Amino acid sequence: MNTSKLTIDQIETTLRSYSGQNHEAQGSSVPAAVSVLFNVTNGEPCVLMIKRAETLRHHSGQWAFPGGRIEKSDDSPAHAALRETDEELGIKSGDIEIWCQMPPVDTSTGFEVWPYAGRVTDGVNLTPEDAEVADVVSVPVRVFIDDISNRTITIIRNSSTRKLNAYAYEDRIIWGTSAQIIANTIEIIMNSA
Repeated sequence: MNTSKLTIDQIETTLRSYSGQNHEAQGSSVPAAVSVLFNVTNGEPCVLMIKRAETLRHHSGQWAFPGGRIEKSDDSPAHAALRETDEELGIKSGDIEIWCQMPPVDTSTGFEVWPYAGRVTDGVNLTPEDAEVADVVSVPVRVFIDDISNRTITIIRNSSTRKLNAYAYEDRIIWGTSAQIIANTIEIIMNSA
């Protein structure tokens, strides 16, 4: 697939065709769900990301996808992703079209994150919840494809050192679970050719 000509329609077609695959919970981690929302900004396909507020208990200050813990009141993981997206960004479910469920990703902090890929209405009005969201950006999909944006970061936690893949976009570093989720998504898109 020619990445310079990658369109939102190609992304949608590829991810919709992936939706036939079902994924099951793998372990005893806390279940969470996120929305991997594509849009068109300045004429190119982008992914909507948030910077989590510094005051949050988990993953504070990190670039992430809107979402959070799956509650008992949620009808499904997809419902949780949509509910959290509304709470964090004020995007109503009517402005989101879910294309598919992506493979779950386990975090080092004890969560199993269920990503749901789809499209948010271009130019939708965002009302970020200040207590949860410090910033919002639409990251061009090309950032996750171009080698020039790839990084490796080193994390030292509890006397253990790990190297993780990451992406650089302007002054932002996207790493951890968010980087893994977008890498999984881009791999599906690029392998469809």
